[in-house]
Amino acid sequence: MATDWTPPISDAAVEKATGKTWPQWRTDLDSWADGLDHPSIARTLREERGLSGWWSQMVSGTWEMMTGRRDPHQRASADGKYQASGSKTITAPPAAIEAAFELPDFAEWGPGGVFTRTSGTPGKSVNGHWSQGGRLSVWLTVRDGDTGNKTQISLSHENLETAEDCEHWKSEWRAALARLKERLEG
Repeated sequence: MATDWTPPISDAAVEKATGKTWPQWRTDLDSWADGLDHPSIARTLREERGLSGWWSQMVSGTWEMMTGRRDPHQRASADGKYQASGSKTITAPPAAIEAAFELPDFAEWGPGGVFTRTSGTPGKSVNGHWSQGGRLSVWLTVRDGDTGNKTQISLSHENLETAEDCEHWKSEWRAALARLKERLEG
């Protein structure tokens, strides 16, 4: 585990939701989870510790990162691949954001490469392949703000081979989403 890594949710929040702090979960899982894979740990947390599906995933994944079994941003699946993410809230309707993922618009704000859309749900998601490797999944959530409709974009770049690739693309996508915000709110 990286020395500067901290769990994504505070001790107070995890204790409120699960009854234990991160150090308490670490002690608990250290006593029984070492020889188990991620699905088995999550299942045990659900069945024997009474956690919801979401919290069982959060606690098991955080424990794996605390113990060095998994790097931050590394997926829980056995493939060992990484996932970079970024998000931005933009004052624009989902349709405008969806259109921005099509050429030629994408070339104006996106990082160098070609996005090929393969699927999606109008107003909710855009999915496709990235020419530089991996797959993109983009979720759109409408947020009504004081200035009109806002859309939150949550982008996930999946199937990255290394932690270095993950950090590179996390930075690239966050900068690209900032450019998209400037372009659409301009």
